[in-house]
Amino acid sequence: MGNPKKNEKNDRSIIGSLMRKFFFTLLFVLILPQVYAQYYEYIDIDVEGDTVNIDEEDAIDIYDEFNPVLGGDSVRFREEGIKYTGWFEEYYQNKKLKHKGYYNNGLLTTIYKNYFDNGQLERSFKVNDIRFSQMEIYYKNGVLKSKVTYFKGQALIWIDYYSNGNMEYYEENNKSFEFCIAIKYFFESGNPQSCLELTDKKKKIYDSKEYWENGILKEGGEMIFNKSLNDYQKIGTWVLYDNTGNKIGEEDYIKGQMNEERKY
Repeated sequence: MGNPKKNEKNDRSIIGSLMRKFFFTLLFVLILPQVYAQYYEYIDIDVEGDTVNIDEEDAIDIYDEFNPVLGGDSVRFREEGIKYTGWFEEYYQNKKLKHKGYYNNGLLTTIYKNYFDNGQLERSFKVNDIRFSQMEIYYKNGVLKSKVTYFKGQALIWIDYYSNGNMEYYEENNKSFEFCIAIKYFFESGNPQSCLELTDKKKKIYDSKEYWENGILKEGGEMIFNKSLNDYQKIGTWVLYDNTGNKIGEEDYIKGQMNEERKY
């Protein structure tokens, strides 16, 4: 007969070994993928060579997540541990092209284009050089919706358009992004709605105008950029008009506060 204590010790050793294997298996299956996902996000896709088939319900702007120039912080994987590298194309279930772009280590680094399911270009992004890049976004009918010029990853010039093609919004910043060069809004008809344009860069003085919807000037005057408040404030004399162009009053401002008002 064997030693009972020795047999009992061997049994405990076997059980302990099995428990350790179970623990590490559980760690690998349940815990490690969650830790991995904290650092990298990837899309579960069906890869066929250098093309990918994905569902229509996937948002068309998901690819911006892989664009570090625009602040994207996700890395794309063909499968676990293998990053996207090179040119890739992705298609809707109707076989229409949805996305094509160039990846480097899981990131969109130079150029990509997205398409609607009708074949129309939805957006196009291109890096021009180490500082400048550009994005164009379209309506589904092919009309340009937005055009953005980026400088070191920030929007230097941003233009939005209505679906009828008329400009809706224009913003231009200086390269330090401390103040703007111009901000303009337009009515859908194409008439100006408001306009703020830099006239004295040193003093940060702006010419400011607001318009009635019929295009007639509503009020106009000067503004100054207050850096400490990060705000544009009315200064000097502002002139007011009715919607037929008649002058109806004047207002005097000091650092954004009206000091005197005159009505006609």
